[in-house]
Amino acid sequence: MRIAASRLCLAMILALLVVPGYVVVPVLFARADSDAQAGMLAGHIFHLSNIAILLFAAALAFFWRRIATAPTRSTRWRWLLLIAVVGMVAINEFALAPVMADLKQQMGPIDEVSREDPQRKLFGMWHGISALLHMLAAAAAVVLVGLGVKSSSPDTTAGEGV
Repeated sequence: MRIAASRLCLAMILALLVVPGYVVVPVLFARADSDAQAGMLAGHIFHLSNIAILLFAAALAFFWRRIATAPTRSTRWRWLLLIAVVGMVAINEFALAPVMADLKQQMGPIDEVSREDPQRKLFGMWHGISALLHMLAAAAAVVLVGLGVKSSSPDTTAGEGV
């Protein structure tokens, strides 16, 4: 049961990184009436996704602790990658998103702001950092899914992967 729950948490973390960032948001910007509207909706989507990712990561850590085996190199890598994903998502959610929201509020609708405006350039820089962290978190999640979940507890198959 814990192996299946761990797999589900891993899959949800990866899905919540990939689907909003690389499927939903591009469609929003392609179809919304304005970049300001698409950006506002994207911000809400990322907020909900980030909170869900953090909750799934907490559940995953709980499950991993319950199926703990003797520490191995792959176990350490799993924990490091999970900590990296959580760190990058938390930085995006609690450090970068508020800065970008504040800049957007100061600028007003981004469609009406010149591309040469210093605040828009600053927003672009923070957005780029956020996008890079998001991409790195997604890549780390892909590796986590690839590493799978291994356990030698009696209620699972030893060496069972995702």
